[in-house]
Formats: sequence, structure tokens, C-alpha cells
Amino acid sequence: MTLRGLLTLSCGIVLALAGAQHAPAQEPFHVTSLLSVTIGSARSTAARALGQGGYELAGGEYVDFAPWYDATSPDVTVLLLRRMSQELGLIWGVSTGERAQKHRIEPGLHLGVAWRRPISAIGAVSVTAVVPFFGRLRERACSADYGAIGGVQRVNCRLAASELPPEETLRYLLDLKGIEDARLTLRLSWQF
Repeated sequence: MTLRGLLTLSCGIVLALAGAQHAPAQEPFHVTSLLSVTIGSARSTAARALGQGGYELAGGEYVDFAPWYDATSPDVTVLLLRRMSQELGLIWGVSTGERAQKHRIEPGLHLGVAWRRPISAIGAVSVTAVVPFFGRLRERACSADYGAIGGVQRVNCRLAASELPPEETLRYLLDLKGIEDARLTLRLSWQF
């Protein structure tokens, strides 16, 4: 399935579930609403940062890292909020993931909670926590030809021209789990 197909399917499922309640006599607390649509993630930013720089081959040709980490379609996250009571809500959603020549972010599922309590007539405190499941970012290795010195070997693409032995460069491939993008937010608000 293509990334566009996965995004269409994910959004279709999310919108179908969000619009599932049409009964007019339903309680106002059991409402699902769109919380956010985000393009990119901390994992996307980390992958793009790998695209800075380059190196020169033995023949003098410059190799730029940027095209290797430029995703054709960025990671898109859709979050929804289902209000469970006056103070508590359930946050859930999906992310599409992204692909580039040298990295991949898998699609993810996001779950969380939102809690809000008034502390005065004009103030409130709120806490939200959102944890992405799946959505792992993995950087891919390359094959580099070291000629008569070492032959063709598997290597971290960014470190192929470094002084490190090829097998040691593999330890520096980026590998981030989706849960590393978990967020906890504490907010104090006052109306004036």
C-alpha cells in the first residue's frame, strides 16, 4: 500500500469513528472532536538533521546527504479528543509515517488523556499526556567500496568517509522508537 493510500485509509477510519454518534438525545460529554493535525514530528526533525553535510569521494566528487533524508511525504499525525466527562478526555489518533532513501518512520498509533480542572472563576489547570506507539525511526545502512584496502562493506552512509572502521560505523545508525516522542503538558490558564 502506498503512503497516500495509507493516509487516506487512516483519515477515513478516524473520521468515520469520530462521526459515529448522530443521535440527537446523546449526552454532550460523549463527543469526539478534532484536536490537531500535525505535519512532521520530533523523529522527522531528527531524520532531516542527518541530511546536513556530506563528504568527498576519492575521485573528488562531493556527496551531499540532503537528498538521502528528504522525505517525499512527511509524517502526518491526526489527533482526536473524546470527552468522557466535564474534566476528563481521551486522546487518540494515528500518524502516517514517512520514507526517504536512507530512513523510514513506521506509521503510529497515539493514545493519551486530557484532564482539566477549574481553580477559580477565571483560571484552570490542565494536564495532557500523549504517547505514540509504533512509529519507529530507522536509518538504513549503505554498501561502500573501500577498494583494495577493504573491499565492499556494509557501513553507515554518513560515516563511510570517516576514520572509523566500517563495522563500527553501524553502531551510529539512528534508531528511535515512537514512544520517545511522548509528551506531557501542564498548562495553567487565566482569562482576562
